[in-house]
Amino acid sequence: MKFFIVDDDHEIVNLMTLVLEAEGNEVRSCVAGEEALSQIADMRPDCVITDLMMASLDGLEVCDEIRSNPDLKNTKIIMISARDAEHWQQKSLDHGAIGYIRKPIDVLTFGDVVTEMVA
Repeated sequence: MKFFIVDDDHEIVNLMTLVLEAEGNEVRSCVAGEEALSQIADMRPDCVITDLMMASLDGLEVCDEIRSNPDLKNTKIIMISARDAEHWQQKSLDHGAIGYIRKPIDVLTFGDVVTEMVA
């Protein structure tokens, strides 16, 4: 599968990339939501994993932009965040995400959780 990761934390991006690539996936990433949108449109990934809270363009806005692009209508979106309040998960789903993963991620289960969500 093709994944695109959007998160302003370089360490988290590297960790998620290592896990997903170890399972044979193609992974690209960006640390800024605004910059990521054109790269996502060019790549047309199967799934975008985006952080909820980012400086310039947050994960909800990233979801809205992806959902407004007809070329990305089949792209699945997974939100990832340290915020654990239930309303953030619901907001993410309302903006088009298919799932919500809480940080910190568990490297032993992250790949399986993502695979189950996108299946």
